[in-house]
Amino acid sequence: MTRYTLLAALLAMPFAAHAGDTTLAAGSEYRFVTRMPTGLGPGLALDYVKSDNKDKLGDKPSFGAAGIMVGLPVPMLLRVDVGGKLVYLEANGQATAAMAGGRLTVDLPMSTEAFVHGFYAGAGASSGTVKEVIDTMAGVRWSPLKMVGIEVGYRMVEVKREDGRRNIKLADGAYAGVSAAF
Repeated sequence: MTRYTLLAALLAMPFAAHAGDTTLAAGSEYRFVTRMPTGLGPGLALDYVKSDNKDKLGDKPSFGAAGIMVGLPVPMLLRVDVGGKLVYLEANGQATAAMAGGRLTVDLPMSTEAFVHGFYAGAGASSGTVKEVIDTMAGVRWSPLKMVGIEVGYRMVEVKREDGRRNIKLADGAYAGVSAAF
């Protein structure tokens, strides 16, 4: 899985120079690292989620993704990014998915911003017995320094399979973390 994520990152290196926010966070039963681009035009999006709970196969499920997001021009104090990411899943078996979605960010007073993002892949965009993959997150980030922030929010990553007994939530709950903009 790491090999595929690194390959995707190397192929997308021209987009890596685009500004972005990287968040390292943990919830009560999961951890994640997310990089989302900021600003206009295309940028690299990376995501890795690891559950602390074991699946039915005895492994800790994980979700690794790389993709491209495009920042759209919108009025001041608002940012909209849309795009897609390719996902490699290890959750009750291995699978891949092509997810489409976006992120909406609203600038608030006192160096604070609120955001929500959502990505979805249906059965036609997923391999094997995966019926759908859902990744949603909402949160608030306060940046006391220009490039460093503290973030809190809620994240849910769910993999639904044709056999409902193999459904799994890699993340489902509140989280806290730190972010860096560069």
